Amino acid sequence: MKKDSNVLKKLVDILDKVEKPSRYIGNEYNSVKKDAELSMCLIFPDLYDVGMSHFGVKILYDIVNKTDFAKCERAYLPWPDMQKIMIDKGIPLYSYETYTPVKAFDVIGFTLQYEMSYPNVLRALRLGDIPIKSAHRSDEDPIVIAGGPCTFNPTPIEDFVDAFLIGDGEEATTEMLVAIKKGRSRSEKLEFLSKIEGVYVPRYNNKVRKRIISEMKMDWAPVDQIIPYTEIVHDRGVVEIMRGCTNGCRFCQAGMIYRPVRERSATEIYDVSKKIVERTGYEELGLLSLSSADHSQINDTVDLLKKITDTSFSIPSTRANALTVEIAEAIGTIRKSGITIAPEAGTQRLRNVINKGITEDDIFSAAKLAIEKGWKKIKLYFMIGLPTETDEDVKAIGILIDKIKRMGFHEISATIGVFVPKAHTPFQFEAQIMPDEAFRRFKLLNWTRRFAKLNFTDPYKAIIEGVLSRGGKAIGEVVEEAEKQDLIFADWDEMFNPGKWMKIFEDKKIDLQKIMSAKSFKDPFPWDFVDSGISKGFLWSEHLKSIKERLTPDCRDGCTGCGVCQKFNVDNVIQEGIS
Repeated sequence: MKKDSNVLKKLVDILDKVEKPSRYIGNEYNSVKKDAELSMCLIFPDLYDVGMSHFGVKILYDIVNKTDFAKCERAYLPWPDMQKIMIDKGIPLYSYETYTPVKAFDVIGFTLQYEMSYPNVLRALRLGDIPIKSAHRSDEDPIVIAGGPCTFNPTPIEDFVDAFLIGDGEEATTEMLVAIKKGRSRSEKLEFLSKIEGVYVPRYNNKVRKRIISEMKMDWAPVDQIIPYTEIVHDRGVVEIMRGCTNGCRFCQAGMIYRPVRERSATEIYDVSKKIVERTGYEELGLLSLSSADHSQINDTVDLLKKITDTSFSIPSTRANALTVEIAEAIGTIRKSGITIAPEAGTQRLRNVINKGITEDDIFSAAKLAIEKGWKKIKLYFMIGLPTETDEDVKAIGILIDKIKRMGFHEISATIGVFVPKAHTPFQFEAQIMPDEAFRRFKLLNWTRRFAKLNFTDPYKAIIEGVLSRGGKAIGEVVEEAEKQDLIFADWDEMFNPGKWMKIFEDKKIDLQKIMSAKSFKDPFPWDFVDSGISKGFLWSEHLKSIKERLTPDCRDGCTGCGVCQKFNVDNVIQEGIS
C-alpha cells in the first residue's frame, strides 16, 4: 500500500478554512494503526458526524483489525466546503488512521444504510480517484464492496460496486478478504468472491442468498470503540443486545431481513458494557436492537447494568408500551424533559393492517406512565400513505395527538412521514402515494398545529427514496447523473433539491408511476434474485392478511411460516431468565 505523506501536510494548511475542522482530523483515541499484508478502508458515505455513530462500521473495523493478515482504516464523505478545498489543493479522499489515499487500499468497503446516499458513494469514489464504474477499474484499483440493508436490492447501484455482501458480515467479511488476498488478477479476485455465501458479484452471480450468523459471539462485540474529537449524532458507547425482530410489522424492512432473532444474554451484555465504559470513558451507553423491550432478559439486564456506577443507558424507542417506559425509568435512560413513542397510525384498524401489535390502551398506558414518572415532553412518530388508509385514518392521527396532549404533557411534537414500500416486506406489493396526494393528506392535520409541533417529511424526498429502493438497473443512470449535478447529501434538508431530481427522472424516462404502483404476486421485482430467507409466498400471504386487517402473532409464540429458520437450519436464539 503506497502512502502519500503530503496529505497530512496539506491538511494542516487548510483545516482552518472549513466548517468543523475536527471532522477531518482523524487519529482518534482507540483508532488502530498497524502493518498488514492486506489493507481495507471502510468508507461511510456521509459526514463523519453520522458515520461515527454507525455500529456496523465499529463491528467490522474491530473484526478486521483482529486478524493477523489484514488491517482496516476509515474514511467519510467531507462536507462540500471541504470537498472544494480538497479538489483545489489536490488532496484525495484519505483514511483517518494514516492519512493514506483511499485509492492505495486493496479493498474499499461501503455501508449502504439509506438509498439517498447512493450519489454520495459515487462522489467518494470520485474524490478518491477511483473509476466510478466497476467495468472501468483495472488491477491497480481497489476492489469495491458494499454491505448494509440497501444491498437487498443491489440493482440500482450494481454498475458501481464490484461485490455486495448481503446479510450478516461478521464471518463473511474475513472470508472475502481471504479470497481477495488469494486472487492474482482483478477478475480472479471477483470470481473467488462470487463463490462465498452471501456475496453477490454482478459479473458472475445471477442469484444470491443472504449470509447469516447463528449466534452473537463475544468476539464480535467491539469494546475499544473510537472516541470522536467532535460532537456526533449519537455520542455514546454502543452494545448490541439483540439482532432481528419477531414482531412482524409489515412495513418494516429491518424486521424482515434481519430475521431470526439472536439475543445476547444479560451477563454478556453486562460484561461488554463494563468493558466499553472502562476503555472509552463514556458515561452513556446505548442498548442497540430493533425492539429492546422485547429482549427476553431485559429486566435481568437492567438489574445488572445498575451495578455500573456513574453511567446511564439508553434504548431506542420502538413500540408504545408501558414496559419501554418502565425500562427507561429503571436505567435512567432519558432526560426527564422528553420521551418518544411510535404509534405509527391513528386508528386501531390501520395498526392492525400494519401488524403493529399495540392497542390504543397500550399507547395511553405508556403515555400515562411517562407522566407519572416525570416526563414533561413527548414525541410521537406516525406515517401517512399506509395501505388501505382513508382520510378518517389520517384525521385520527390529530385526534390521538390531542388526547395525549390533554393527559398533561407540557409539550408534544409529532413527526409524520410518508410510507415507502420496501423490498422483502409484505408491503412490497403496495403502491406509494405521490407527492400531491401526500400534501393533501398533510393538510388534513393542519388543525393539530394549535397545540402540537408537527414535522412533515418532504413527500418528494419520500418518492425519490421509493424509486431508488424499488427501481432496477436503469436507476443507476439516475444516480450517476445526480452525482454529476452535485445532488449529494440528499438526505440533508439544506442540500435537497427535488426539482433537479424530478428533472433527471424525466430526462432518463423513468416512469415513476409504474415503479411505485401496486404489484401482484406474479409480477417480477428487480430484487427477486436475492433470497432473504423469507419466501415470497409468505410475504404475499401477509399482504392479503393486511387487507383483511388480520394480525399475525409474534413468532416467539409459534412459527408463522416465514421460512427463514427452515432454510438456514437455525432458530430464534432466546435467552432464558436468570434464576
